[in-house]
Amino acid sequence: MTARALLIIALVACGGSRPQRGQPADERISIVAAEGGIDRVRLVAIDERGDRRFELVTAAPERTRDTHPAISPDGRWVVFASTRDRADGTSLWIAPLAMEARPRRLTEGAAIDAHPTWTPDGRAIVFASTRTGGAFDLFQLAIAGGAPSGAPVRLTTGDGHEVTPTVARDGTIVYTAVALKGGQEIESHLEERTPDGAIRRLTSGPADSSPAFSPDGGTIAFARPEARGEMPDSELWWTTRSGEPVRRVVDLPLTDESGPVWSRDGRFVFATSLYRPGGKPLFSAVIHIDLREKTPRARILEDSAGATARLTPAIAAQVLDAAALDRDPEYLPELAKIMTRAIEKQTQEKP
Repeated sequence: MTARALLIIALVACGGSRPQRGQPADERISIVAAEGGIDRVRLVAIDERGDRRFELVTAAPERTRDTHPAISPDGRWVVFASTRDRADGTSLWIAPLAMEARPRRLTEGAAIDAHPTWTPDGRAIVFASTRTGGAFDLFQLAIAGGAPSGAPVRLTTGDGHEVTPTVARDGTIVYTAVALKGGQEIESHLEERTPDGAIRRLTSGPADSSPAFSPDGGTIAFARPEARGEMPDSELWWTTRSGEPVRRVVDLPLTDESGPVWSRDGRFVFATSLYRPGGKPLFSAVIHIDLREKTPRARILEDSAGATARLTPAIAAQVLDAAALDRDPEYLPELAKIMTRAIEKQTQEKP
């Protein structure tokens, strides 16, 4: 069986029931994630058990990809990157945080706009864009009442790419700085932009990415690969505002983790985990880690209807159901079960 066949099995095993438009639904949205399907990627609301509650924004045409949701601090809005109305690339869209809400486009033009995040006061978003040329720079766009207020303001002018920003309460922005080193080789590290515009290097690299400030602004979670044999393995790490020390959050040797995001109380870190044996992407999942555990373990948000490919989580609730999260299955043993069930199903379906 090919890797593609396994991936399709994992993707389509996400049936289950969900409320239809006009039917009552649990209005409390805990977690939002991008959920994979055969023809598109959609945003869905899921609970702490991992079960899908409903689709978040109105359906889009086939092959549309809605990803990287970010929820406003007041819990009213979700901004996300989408291929809607685009032949290629992504623009930013916004919608009320509700079942099948109608989205509106935030950014116009042919530039690629991606990686949106809210400022802690909820008055603006910061995002990466190619609107000034070939490289990604960071921009800030004021938001009022779910609509843009003014034009995007450029924040960085680096020689390489500046992507995946996170914003602290004092206005400091930490982001991934990517530089070409010649040929196909690239280097990336974390940089900090203070409110007065000063830039300084925060981590050593050479492949650090996707930072996320803790709610109190004192800790930064990020992704960093570690050499394991011939394949690099991306793990979650954290550091302080000074860039030292750097410590691993949890050790997951079989999968690649990226895009950490904190719960509002700082207790949990969520992330996207990618299983790619032999370097080929096979399955993605949303995982979470309870930092209050004596020995933190990664657990999976797995839909009870079956294995579901999910990525780029966003956290909505001020207080999550910690007991439900801690009852979720431990990630790596459950991943092994998911892959075994997929193989068994494929074998049974062979003529």
